[in-house]
Amino acid sequence: MIGTVPYKTGLYVGNAALRGDCLDVSGAEFAVERGSAAMAAACAQTCSFYGLPAPVCIFGGDTADGKGTALMFGEVQSNLQQYHPKVVVLHYLFPKLAYAAPFMDKLSGMAQKPHLIADAGGMYLMKAAKKSPLVDVFTPDSAELAFLADEFAPHPLYVRSVSPTPSSVESLVAEAYRHRNAARTLVIKGPVDYVFRGIVKVGMCDRPDIPAMEAVGGTGDTIAGMIAAFRSRRENDAELKALRVNRLVGESINCDPATQIAEFIEAIPAALERYEKNHT
Repeated sequence: MIGTVPYKTGLYVGNAALRGDCLDVSGAEFAVERGSAAMAAACAQTCSFYGLPAPVCIFGGDTADGKGTALMFGEVQSNLQQYHPKVVVLHYLFPKLAYAAPFMDKLSGMAQKPHLIADAGGMYLMKAAKKSPLVDVFTPDSAELAFLADEFAPHPLYVRSVSPTPSSVESLVAEAYRHRNAARTLVIKGPVDYVFRGIVKVGMCDRPDIPAMEAVGGTGDTIAGMIAAFRSRRENDAELKALRVNRLVGESINCDPATQIAEFIEAIPAALERYEKNHT
């Protein structure tokens, strides 16, 4: 799990462990509020439920000057192979174009190429570097989908089109693939969630309907974390399962706009148990 955290400049590497409202990475504690820490915490909860090894975090403490991102990618280049990852998630980062090619070369040079999931800054970097078709999963929200569909936009803030409506999702997906700005699988998060492979819609999820989840920062990060855990188990429906479980969590805790993501993540194991009971 590769990403920056809003913490003092430094490199933080180790297994993820959830301790109360904090994510522990080799003794450094990060508040589980959103972003890379929320993503890794959700993955850690899911891995623990299934008896999988805890995810390894390579975090850069970055205060928006890019220094933590540089340390993080330096560690990836030097030591990623020693972890023998099945899945790599690229998350928050300072999207400097020069990082993309060496990073992708590192992955492609591994004896067993891991699945690559890119969310947030990782997704922006892959698009800017024209590496999107080499990525296994992108997890855009509806606004980020418009960004992927825009041939020229360097960031979601500069998208020329309006926010997509349900009727326009397919056309935006088609544009994203036409411009080679989409990963092999797109997980589109919103009031209705979609999974596309190529231009083919392979699944959607709209139940349970929890509108308040849209207002809770981090509920998209938890999806990326769960997808990583499910892909490490080689589950064929990893993306759709993550979307469904995420909504079950929201329902189980009566999610409202004041819900904190730490409370959401704490409830993941119970939602997984409920899901497995109903799908066996």
